[in-house]
Amino acid sequence: MKYVDEVMDYFDKKDGPDVKDFLYRILSKWKIFVICGVMGICIAYLVSKYSTPVYMMRSSLLVHVDPDETSAKQMFEGYQLRDKANIQNHVEILKSFTINRKAMENLGWTQSWYKKTWFMDKGLYRNEPFDVIQHEGTNLTDVPIFIEQVDGHTYKIIVDGEAEYKGDEVKVKFEKEGFFNQAFKNKYFHFTIKPRHKKIDEEANHYFVFNDLDKLTLKYMESMVITVAEKKAELIHLRIDDSEPARGVDFLNELNWVYLQFRLIEKNKKSENTVRFIDSRLEGIVDSLQLAGQSFTNFRSRNRIVDLGQEAGVVVAKMEELETQLSQAQISLEYYKNLLRNLGDANQMKQVVAPSVAGITDPTLDALVTKLTDLYGKREVLSYSVQAKNPSLVILNKEIDVIRQSLDENLKSMVANSQIEVASLSERMSKVRDQLSRMPKNEQKFINMKRNFDLNNELYTFLLKKRAEAAIAKASNISDAQIIDPARLATIIKIKPKLAINLLIGMFLGLGFPFLIIILREFFNDNIQSREELVKKTHLPLLGTIAHNRYPNNLPVFHQPRSAISESFRSLRTNLNYVLPDQPTKIIGVHSTIPAEGKSFATVNLASIVAMNNKKVLLIGADMRKPKVEQMFDLENKVGLSTYLIRYNKWQEVVQNTHIKNLYCVTSGPVPPNPAELLENGRLEMFLNAVKGKFDYVFIDNAPISMVTDGFITGKLADANLFILRQGFSHKEQINFVNQIAERGTLDNVSLILNDVTSNGTYGNYTNGEGYYYEEPSPGIVRKLWEKVSNN
Repeated sequence: MKYVDEVMDYFDKKDGPDVKDFLYRILSKWKIFVICGVMGICIAYLVSKYSTPVYMMRSSLLVHVDPDETSAKQMFEGYQLRDKANIQNHVEILKSFTINRKAMENLGWTQSWYKKTWFMDKGLYRNEPFDVIQHEGTNLTDVPIFIEQVDGHTYKIIVDGEAEYKGDEVKVKFEKEGFFNQAFKNKYFHFTIKPRHKKIDEEANHYFVFNDLDKLTLKYMESMVITVAEKKAELIHLRIDDSEPARGVDFLNELNWVYLQFRLIEKNKKSENTVRFIDSRLEGIVDSLQLAGQSFTNFRSRNRIVDLGQEAGVVVAKMEELETQLSQAQISLEYYKNLLRNLGDANQMKQVVAPSVAGITDPTLDALVTKLTDLYGKREVLSYSVQAKNPSLVILNKEIDVIRQSLDENLKSMVANSQIEVASLSERMSKVRDQLSRMPKNEQKFINMKRNFDLNNELYTFLLKKRAEAAIAKASNISDAQIIDPARLATIIKIKPKLAINLLIGMFLGLGFPFLIIILREFFNDNIQSREELVKKTHLPLLGTIAHNRYPNNLPVFHQPRSAISESFRSLRTNLNYVLPDQPTKIIGVHSTIPAEGKSFATVNLASIVAMNNKKVLLIGADMRKPKVEQMFDLENKVGLSTYLIRYNKWQEVVQNTHIKNLYCVTSGPVPPNPAELLENGRLEMFLNAVKGKFDYVFIDNAPISMVTDGFITGKLADANLFILRQGFSHKEQINFVNQIAERGTLDNVSLILNDVTSNGTYGNYTNGEGYYYEEPSPGIVRKLWEKVSNN
């Protein structure tokens, strides 16, 4: 169990990343980066060429802010209102759904035509191959309807899509023929196709969709950007992005026109309300005037009365004056009461006429009523596009509250004054009637008829004058906004795709892809990648590295003696002397922690290269569980180490010659059931004592020590223990494992060898005789060599 504890009890020591080594590994793969970078540029070019282009259209509006529309420096609960209209209100009106929806309706974009290609769908705005007339009934929106012209009279409809029908998602799929200029009708559609007088590309794949104007409006609102030129400026810039430039230009210009009309309509509301109010009054007054005039004329003819007396004339004049004043006072009182009732109702306030129409000449009241009506209208429009907590809407509500409070106080005072005035006029009229009652009856009737006729005539004349004034005011109104720069095709700018930027992005993405792959591999890769990485993680001497074997045989040192891998074994042979004691027979145990690290390959070639240096070498295959040494030398394995350990053979009987001079081999022998127990029975130590003095070197090829305990048993008998680690295969944890074996003294004189090194330029092209290889021993080897020289 002691050896099992050695295997399980080790820790992974974390070191910081070697940036320099990482950069070298990155640069060593420069070909991959070049290929990926070129591929990224090519893909970016194809994307730029075949993606749908997007264009930017712009226009500018100059908004004239009317200072009469704002309240000057009013205070309400410590909140100071604006002393100038906020131009942001105009921006929000332009963003409102109502204005944009009206523009969409005016344009009549109920259908959109497209041409389907391999990479994108090209819009055909202003270049539609057919005219589509919608009829009453259902026409599903956003469903592609492909049209193929069969001949001059017939076409074929192909529909395959999904749409919402009566609240449910339905699959719409059918093919059907139709006739030009005749209605096509089924469950989902009802329209007529009319051909245009131009040549149609029969191979083109044309289709159209019925647009949902609400969704289309929202789409254009999302792509539109509205900005103010600068702070406190009155110039508004509108921008919209669209794949069809003509379509975007038409929408911007139509939106500007709708906005101008909206502002003009808002300004004309006052005049329109006045005209409507006067017209409603005139209808009754005309009839009354005609009736009064006819009665007055008939009475004069019948009674032969030409004119009134002097006293009657004075009374009539006074009576008419009082009636006119009383009528005006009653109209004013009724107006005040009606206005007071409707102050909080925005819809009713929109219908209220100006006080001047009712004959009220109060400039303060007229200004407040006009201001409140305008603010209600602005709030209605603004509420379509902003939330309730929007700062512009909050300020507007504050200003409405201030003006409404001021109007409420003024109107209550005016109502009280008007009631006093009406009572006073009524009392004075009673006195005049008493004077009139004392006159003769015919004269009284004549006076009353004349008074009634004059009153209606004056009122009729007054209303006609006010109506004319209102009509003149409406005709003279102009919009408070002006189009400075309409959208034009000549000023459009292509914003997508941008070839240069896309190529640059494609190149960086192409270069970044292999970089990311390498980063991820480095992050998740726990294998030993280089000699430097191995040196950093251990204090044990590194005897050297073994180059990657690119030859088909397992003995390159014998078959390819001038190769780089043979030179690497020669370097190991030289460095090996630095860690071995000065004695006649040197015993070297060769180990690995896991299988497939190249332990047997390294042992056989190292033993061969030492033997080729005129040294007598014995190679022992101590891996009795999975033997390989005999396969490399094509030796029989009927007798070997296992048969010697069970006392079946003498040591001389298990030693075999190889085809390499001075190299002898002891194979592992038949696989026993209990290798570890055989290695611990003492016979192996007897064998090694027997061969001492007869061989210069003894190499022991052991089983992996992390799998079984065999290597620990043989390693105790070795003068030096070499651990084979494989680049790109062995894990970093294995270095810590070997470190612990050395630190705890489980095995003595431990050194490392890195196998299967593939770094470019390590050994040079030694196969053709050019150059040479020399690898300096690690600091651990230099230290031991210095100690050996010092002791001598």
